[in-house]
Amino acid sequence: MDAVDLTPLTLSPVDTALGTDVDAWFMALDGHVVRVGDDTGALRIEGIHRRGSTLWIQVSLFDDGAPGVVLQVESRHSQHDVFEALRHCALTGVPLEIIRV
Repeated sequence: MDAVDLTPLTLSPVDTALGTDVDAWFMALDGHVVRVGDDTGALRIEGIHRRGSTLWIQVSLFDDGAPGVVLQVESRHSQHDVFEALRHCALTGVPLEIIRV
């Protein structure tokens, strides 16, 4: 029997930089349950906009009508970087607050 190469099916680690690939960022973040300060919520990606090596990712965090945030992400950042930034942030309640990763 021939061996099957599963390399294409292997997911990249969460600490790998995702660059400016909008689809990769969407797949890496949308639907993930994350800790945001003292709360926990599921990320819902509302939109991703790219300008050069910077991505602006509009995110809804909670289903209770709380205002979403905008993540400012550079191409060198990873999924892990985003999760860490959210874990350490204190939301102010300002609509579309910008969180720099």
